[in-house]
Amino acid sequence: MLTSRPTVLVALLTMVVLELVRSSGPLLDMAFSQGVVSAAGAALLTYAAPALLAPLVLAVGRRVPGGPVLAGVVALVALRLVVQALSAGARFAVGLTTVALGIAVLVVAVDALAVRTGGAVAARALAVGFAGSVGLQLVLGTWDAYWRHDAVGWAVTVGVLVALGAAAWLDRARTSPAPDVRTADVPDASGRTTPASARAARLWTLGPALGLSAMLLANPAFAASQTATPLAAAGTLMGVGWVLATTSALGTRTHGTLEALTLVALVSGLLLTDSWPGLVIVLATPSVLVLVLTRSLELRPGPALGIARAAPAALGVGLGTILPLLVYQLDYDVPLGVPNWLVLVAATVVLAAGGVRTGRGEPGTPAPSVARTRRPLLSPVAAALLLVVVGAGLAGARAVTSHRASALTPGTDLSEQLTLVNWNLHYGVDPAGALDLEQIARTIEAHDPDVVTLQEVSRGWVMGGGADAATWLAERLDMRVAFAPAADRQFGNAVLTDLPADDVRVLALPYGEGPQRRSAVTVAMPAAGGPVQVTSLHLQHREENTPTRLDQLDTLLADLDAAGPAVVAGDLNAEPGWPEIDLMSQRFGSAVDVAGDPAALTFSSTDPFQRIDWVFGAGVSFLDATVLTDALSSDHLPIVVELRVLGPTPATTEAG
Repeated sequence: MLTSRPTVLVALLTMVVLELVRSSGPLLDMAFSQGVVSAAGAALLTYAAPALLAPLVLAVGRRVPGGPVLAGVVALVALRLVVQALSAGARFAVGLTTVALGIAVLVVAVDALAVRTGGAVAARALAVGFAGSVGLQLVLGTWDAYWRHDAVGWAVTVGVLVALGAAAWLDRARTSPAPDVRTADVPDASGRTTPASARAARLWTLGPALGLSAMLLANPAFAASQTATPLAAAGTLMGVGWVLATTSALGTRTHGTLEALTLVALVSGLLLTDSWPGLVIVLATPSVLVLVLTRSLELRPGPALGIARAAPAALGVGLGTILPLLVYQLDYDVPLGVPNWLVLVAATVVLAAGGVRTGRGEPGTPAPSVARTRRPLLSPVAAALLLVVVGAGLAGARAVTSHRASALTPGTDLSEQLTLVNWNLHYGVDPAGALDLEQIARTIEAHDPDVVTLQEVSRGWVMGGGADAATWLAERLDMRVAFAPAADRQFGNAVLTDLPADDVRVLALPYGEGPQRRSAVTVAMPAAGGPVQVTSLHLQHREENTPTRLDQLDTLLADLDAAGPAVVAGDLNAEPGWPEIDLMSQRFGSAVDVAGDPAALTFSSTDPFQRIDWVFGAGVSFLDATVLTDALSSDHLPIVVELRVLGPTPATTEAG
């Protein structure tokens, strides 16, 4: 009977590699600050490096006790622990090297598992890893342990790495037989037997499967934002979907065409959905993907994965992982001319094609028995399911606790004075390439705000490490959140408040000259002086886009109640004296100009040279406005404003 050890090994490796792929987004953002070419070059270099590292793992591993997989895992564990101890910019080179090594080791391990047990078990082991990754993200609120230097971050990291090392040690020297050794025949996905000196037919499909999973198919924040449902619900269904995928069974007479077409249709539907029906797709897609991977990893006669074959195989996996994500993301700075979600559909088509027979096989042969494909997975699947259940429970508890804490009890007196914090978060990534949501939360809560207006908020965005920053900050600060998608449904503006905020309006702004879609979100909330409209706004960037920004402001001003008190806060990408500011000043007063230091600059945070972040108000009295010069968790500096709502007024704002 087959042991579960190699499946546990591949599942844990998959979890580690998915986290590493997510980590590369914030790290590569450091290169993006130097320009698009620098970012693309760093990304391609990182994900092409497995072509050098996979042969190295095989060469070294065959000369040391335990074999290549154990040698690779030991190196990966050591490097990952080093990364956990590093901070900020010091992580850049080491962190990206760890990403490349992780992919290289995974390539070697998946091929070895497929050779030993067939493509079906290898595909299902990957599914267990995806399920475990979703469960762990739910436990952590989608903010990965990779970015945490606290006890939780270290405990999770060490725990996963120790388990990975133990799995590799227990399975040592068995995951990679020497290429000249022929052992018992093993079945492939269709039940055929081929010599053990075989190879996984289309190992390169692991690349697009990893990329698509990191971004959308095993990303609970993506599921929540894309379907406009709570993280606890969307993430739980996603995790359950991957657990169910481990039980997928192949038809006995199929070339894989139906599975391929179904996968493309499901991913396309998920990318086009914007409401809860997308949860059905979230639940169903993993099973279809596993069927496609099973076909693509079926065995084919030929030499085993040797040093010569490892390079192109690892190159295909590495580039297959990053290219869809890179091109999708670059569209926001250099528009492709077509909707960038089509890039992900194209990647799905490529992946699906890898699961279609080319005519070499014998589709009429029986499928392997249930015992041979499922028994090795019982314990790993149970562990993954437990992780999903625990994560779902914690996510649900956080959501309920936050909702209760942000609800006013009957008879609560409304404050005479409101505190507002406005901040462009740069999707949570600081100038040194770190993602520290806890530090962002501490900066905000130090001022005990009633309302927080945020821009560039990530909800599963690949450049933001896959974190749902909107949900995480709302739960951490015990506030309710209203989110407005902008560039896509994973990136936009938010308003957080601990006051009742049931009247929420999301406004799409004119695209103009691009290159990004922009939006505004307005929340009507109570105050002692009467209801006030609070808007979080982000206008188009690039200096030459003034006409577009003016059109966007005209659209916003037409949407706001001209008679009621209103506060408009955000990144206007416009400086004092520009037409955009002149237009706003016709109706609103500027908080910093009225009650702060007009010379205070807000961008960049480490070397300020522009004032492009603003808080405007009408029907309010600004009492104080301060730019926080020591808040370095983003490339923008936050503004803290104290104000009093005066009530309905034509259009003027009084100084306090």
